[in-house]
Amino acid sequence: MKSFTSFCCLLALIIAPACSKEEPTSQTGDDPSISEPKPQRYKQWHDICLSGKSKQIDAQIAKFEAQLKQDPKDYLAQVYLGSACALRSKASFWGPSKLRFLKRGQQLMDQAVEKAPNDHRVRMVRAIGSYKVPKKFNRRPLAIKDFNVLVPAANNRKNDLAINERQAILYYAYLTYKEADREEAAKVKAACHKLAPDSEYGKLTR
Repeated sequence: MKSFTSFCCLLALIIAPACSKEEPTSQTGDDPSISEPKPQRYKQWHDICLSGKSKQIDAQIAKFEAQLKQDPKDYLAQVYLGSACALRSKASFWGPSKLRFLKRGQQLMDQAVEKAPNDHRVRMVRAIGSYKVPKKFNRRPLAIKDFNVLVPAANNRKNDLAINERQAILYYAYLTYKEADREEAAKVKAACHKLAPDSEYGKLTR
């Protein structure tokens, strides 16, 4: 699960606060993130899960679950909930609990993409996560399938993705394709670097 943690750390960098013009939904409580647009708010909740502390992760899972109860069609919240569950799996010490949380996380992400196949952010979270989980869970083919959809979108300026989101897609698509010995890996790597050469992903693809 170490590689999955690396994914989640990088994931915290790729959803920029200004990447959406969506108005925040009303919520109650002391959480300062409630006034933020959904992508930023969910990023902040997800960041807390990176602590690796089960109680803190459980609290964020509860927030995502409450959001889904309020709006069952909030598939961005659902895919983030899936990622949070995967982090909860890592924080668990008991084997059956680890597997239960991981399976739930994967199921939630798969359902989110099934319901919102044209939402690039939803698919991006699953694609990167599918690449990062251990190979024994057989998620690599799914990652390739997702990146085959996402790469053209990342190369197209006419969408709502921020530059760092587009680079994240291209970078992880490159890694996924390279591992699978696909010939388009080099082309995707070059596109990632060209998009923003001095960024984190730009430096990783020199």
